[in-house]
Amino acid sequence: MIGTITRRVILTALLLATVSAPAAAEPPAGEPGTVTDFGVQQTALTVFEVTYGTAAGGRPVAYGVQMGSPGVLTVTDPVTRELLDTAYLPGSSGAWGVTQAGDGTVYAGSYPNAHVYAYDPRSRTTTDLGAPVPGQTVLYGFRPGADGRVYGGTYPGAHVFSYSPAEGFRDYGAMVPGEQYVIDVAVDASRDVLWAAVGSHGHLIRLDLATGDKRDIWPEALRGDANHPYDINLVGGKLFVKRSRLQALVLDPDTGEVLAEGFSISSRGTSPVAPDGRSVYFTSGTQLWRYDLSDDTYGPALDASGQPVPSGGPAIGLGFVAGRVYAAIGNYQGQALWYDPATGASERHTLPFPPQALDINNISAGPDGRIYTNLYINGNLAVLDPATGKTTALGRLGQADGFGWHGGRMYQGVYPYGGVLQYDPAKPYVLGTNPRELFRLQADGQNRPQAFASAGSRLFVASTPDYGLWGGALTVYDTSTGARVTHRDIVADQGVVALAVAGGKLWGGTTVNGGGGTEPKAAEAKVFTADLATGAKTAEYTPVPGADSITSLVPGPDGMIWGLADGELFVLDPATGSVVHRQDVPGRYSGVQDELVVSAADEHVYASLDGYLLRIDPLSRKVTTIRDAQTYRLTQDARGALWFRNGVKAANGAVQYGSRLLRYTPERDACPRSDLRERVVVGEVDSGVANRYAGDGCTVGDLVRDEATWEGHGAFMKHVAHVTGELVRDGVLTAAEKDAIVSAAARSGVGR
Repeated sequence: MIGTITRRVILTALLLATVSAPAAAEPPAGEPGTVTDFGVQQTALTVFEVTYGTAAGGRPVAYGVQMGSPGVLTVTDPVTRELLDTAYLPGSSGAWGVTQAGDGTVYAGSYPNAHVYAYDPRSRTTTDLGAPVPGQTVLYGFRPGADGRVYGGTYPGAHVFSYSPAEGFRDYGAMVPGEQYVIDVAVDASRDVLWAAVGSHGHLIRLDLATGDKRDIWPEALRGDANHPYDINLVGGKLFVKRSRLQALVLDPDTGEVLAEGFSISSRGTSPVAPDGRSVYFTSGTQLWRYDLSDDTYGPALDASGQPVPSGGPAIGLGFVAGRVYAAIGNYQGQALWYDPATGASERHTLPFPPQALDINNISAGPDGRIYTNLYINGNLAVLDPATGKTTALGRLGQADGFGWHGGRMYQGVYPYGGVLQYDPAKPYVLGTNPRELFRLQADGQNRPQAFASAGSRLFVASTPDYGLWGGALTVYDTSTGARVTHRDIVADQGVVALAVAGGKLWGGTTVNGGGGTEPKAAEAKVFTADLATGAKTAEYTPVPGADSITSLVPGPDGMIWGLADGELFVLDPATGSVVHRQDVPGRYSGVQDELVVSAADEHVYASLDGYLLRIDPLSRKVTTIRDAQTYRLTQDARGALWFRNGVKAANGAVQYGSRLLRYTPERDACPRSDLRERVVVGEVDSGVANRYAGDGCTVGDLVRDEATWEGHGAFMKHVAHVTGELVRDGVLTAAEKDAIVSAAARSGVGR
């Protein structure tokens, strides 16, 4: 260890110089070299789905699956509005599917570990049954069958599976080769037939469970359309289909013949058939609607005065208790509704779903010194004041997959509609006004604005394509005029996920991945350059052949462009586009935004990659592992502190997000704004000796102190001889390197 000797070298250098070094930048808050845990940033509510059933003794209840750390299954009484139980689903972050089997057992299907959990209403115990299909990350669309069996679908393999206590799991295989989502299923237990809604290119598979025969009954004219079947329900012998953009169809379940269309369904599917044997309920927009099975007519459910019944939002579960329709409404507020078809009476109320610590999706350090966090799926935005440790919830925003700053304003890229919003932190937070929507990219085939950069009055937005599509975009927005140009498919069939401005150019990094539910068409990710005035592409490079994604680009401290590609670090010469350095670093592409940051505290390059926090010496490119787990979504504040969230990997390799915000404070740097020239240069004389860090953040070039004012050349030479001698004794330099530096100093004009 060189700390003590090197500190003596630095002190000697400062004493011998007649002008002291520039004052060091104010150190970041926090003990240098340590991680501070600021804890859970927000507790909030995200209810994915509700199924109405019974508890012990036949009590009517609503079983809801919620996002959390871990995910939870909640049991509420929809009539008395009591919370009866909260069951945790260890290893998960939530569940998209829930149902109650014929034997009374409740099943939930989770993400990102894709496990099935069984809840016994009598004993109130929960059992993790494991993964029904290897290699999956999400389970969808749980439905009951006969004899206590339940069915569901998977992502990314588009399998259908079943579970029964007698048999365990059965895998029925992939429904459509090349597709990734079986996002819902419907079951006719009496005929042993299942239907699978397959995305992202429009398939509706009728599966004979006894023989395994499969047949696509999706109307021929709709096949290949990214507006695919999403929620499906078999009710009264008819198949109700909500498409991914909410248009609804009612089909003959065997032939696919369209029985009704021309309306929309906003709810997570429909209710079962009502006690009257002919009515099916769902929400359309923000109203409760009724479909008549006897004559295929539909329209708003009416109150006693003949007016439509407002729902307040989309239903995420519908059922019946004592002749009334009950519905859980919306994902985020615990809203609910009951409606009595006999009298037209209705009431909107709230169910006591318990708020949970929710996963952080994105982090951004603002120029105001505060740290902004956005919740995964839920979309709430909060801000932390590091000085006080206090977090303030600002309000709903939507899931922000990208943040950027320009002119003191925050720009937010919101999924799934590709919205780009502008927020002024100096003004009150009022969604719609501040932040306000500038534009949407969904019409351009984009749903995830992921990266931002700016130059002059122009804001650059990188985005990836919508479900079932290929070809991302680079959007140029002029903040002074509001003019916008979107360059779709700027690199053929690739999404754009990283941006940086350097050397009078815009630099972009791509991914071969298309939108959700697609397989890549392109072979390898690219770096491209674009004109800062127009956004037009000017050049294209392949820095790491065969890489799938270039997730981060930054102007390096050495004047080069540094990047990450599938867990490989590369350094690119901006003048030529040629790669001057490549090396593997710990970790691989994690499926979330792996990132590079050039530290304002010690001019090293830091990377968050696959859970690792890495520190990279900009001269030697030596990599030091600061943390080897639970480090995702890196951002840097103005004082050089690094912020990230926790997170762990599930057994299937998927990242389970975390709800905690953490800060790493770099070690103190005795020589801020170090001399990072490749070789030690004394005055104008190149010594030929490779420059390197000598400890305490100082390079050999720093310690030479040739920029200081000296009493004479002799004083300078005495300093150089002393410093280099100490560095030889410290093991930083060889004797020959010392002599080369002293010789360069003798030939320099420093101190003359």
